Amino acid sequence: MARLTLSMIVKNEEKHLAGCLSSVKDVVDEIVIVDTGSMDKTIEIAKEYGARIFHFDWINNFSAARNFALSKSTGDWILYLDADERLSNSSIEELRKIVSVVEKSGYYCTVKSYDSEYGRDNQMSYVRLFSNSSDISFQGKVHEQILPSLIENNYKISSSNIVIEHIGYNIDNDQKKEKAKRNLELLLNEYNVSKNPYNDFQLALTYQVLENYSEARKFFLLAAENKSFDNIYRAHSYTSLALIYSKEHKIKEAEKFLTKSLSLRNNDPFTHLLASKIFLRKNDLKKAIDHCNKADRFNNDLQNGKCKNEYSVFLSNEEIILTGLTIAKQLKDDVLLNNYYRKYIDYVYRSMSLNQEQIIIALEKLVQGNLLNEKEISCICNYASRQNLKLLIFLIKEYSETTLKGILLKELQKLFPENIELTKSLAEYYVSINDQKRAAEIYQELADKKDDDPAVYFYLLSFYLGDGNYQAILSTINKIETEFNHIPEVIARINLIKQKLSGILVA
Repeated sequence: MARLTLSMIVKNEEKHLAGCLSSVKDVVDEIVIVDTGSMDKTIEIAKEYGARIFHFDWINNFSAARNFALSKSTGDWILYLDADERLSNSSIEELRKIVSVVEKSGYYCTVKSYDSEYGRDNQMSYVRLFSNSSDISFQGKVHEQILPSLIENNYKISSSNIVIEHIGYNIDNDQKKEKAKRNLELLLNEYNVSKNPYNDFQLALTYQVLENYSEARKFFLLAAENKSFDNIYRAHSYTSLALIYSKEHKIKEAEKFLTKSLSLRNNDPFTHLLASKIFLRKNDLKKAIDHCNKADRFNNDLQNGKCKNEYSVFLSNEEIILTGLTIAKQLKDDVLLNNYYRKYIDYVYRSMSLNQEQIIIALEKLVQGNLLNEKEISCICNYASRQNLKLLIFLIKEYSETTLKGILLKELQKLFPENIELTKSLAEYYVSINDQKRAAEIYQELADKKDDDPAVYFYLLSFYLGDGNYQAILSTINKIETEFNHIPEVIARINLIKQKLSGILVA
């Protein structure tokens, strides 16, 4: 009978290893673990699961370690995982069926990575299951691959419904940057040896995490323009370029790369949502809502397993609904607005446990503009999270009960004091109740932190004009010209203001 080996390389994985091994212990016949220098309880945990343990001196080469693990694996089939990955329960039966027959094959598995920081999980397809042979080997010092070797050895490559859950990137941004820094040197060394679109793509992703956008642009463009590269990854590269240019307020360039991405792949929810936001900024509301609706549809297809791509980003329902609500508000389309309100309430209802119906009642009241009691305000604040905060802020800003709106914003700011969007919303609230002085104090605090929203500075400018504080006016104009000289619309607006004030201000 065919045997299955779990092949792993590990180092200091006491936090994750037991979860990984528990997920496969009832389906694999052999566990081979190669340790590259653990100083924690990794080895002890591996022994508890009956693993065959080997030691390998780390030489800054993931493939070398993987190939050493392969050399120690005796099964007819190999499944390789990292310690921060788990085989999903729903995949066990299919895995058993595949490995019941020995054949010269490799199988794509879906690796689903979770990201609670931004609410954007993603999934990628990799060959993680293949029949064992001394002729095959991993390639690449980092982001190692087995597929090229399988193809070279005439393996049949097939798809599967096997899902591997990856929790290792469900970490904060600083930890992601640390991982990216760790990989960058290895990637650059690999790139010097082998310049190919896959390495371009991996370098671009790494520089993107590190927020080195000039280098990310360079490598995404190399990957995207290489027509020998898989169209899925080319499309993602074009979308990433559009995202970078959008952040830099270069909308024309962003739109150009979005068009190229959609010509290669028209069913990616992330690309359509980005397109929706860009057209919203251009005030092309018809195109904005069209792309938002497509993002919603394709995201539902992904979540329901109706659509499978080698590389897909899952969107949070809150992000799509917030975009839809924002467009509907600008369109002044009450029907569309109510549709998206209903989508949100329905989404929350599906997400809540049976004992949390109070949040549904509170949110319904918030949406309908009804009075909230103290308990319901507390309920909304307890429900708030980093993932849903932007949407909650939108609902609160639209809430017609002014006093309760202020209470909600102030309570939420206590919970999320570093959230810039919330701070701006509180300043807008003070403006709405004619407390200009308190609003200006908040906007000045944001400006002192070099907030990247020009609206902050333009509000300060209007406040100082009304107050007759000419020194502050000159200082604010100078800040706008210095901080936002890369945004033509802002410079055009500030030049117009300077012209109107030319008879009043003396530089």
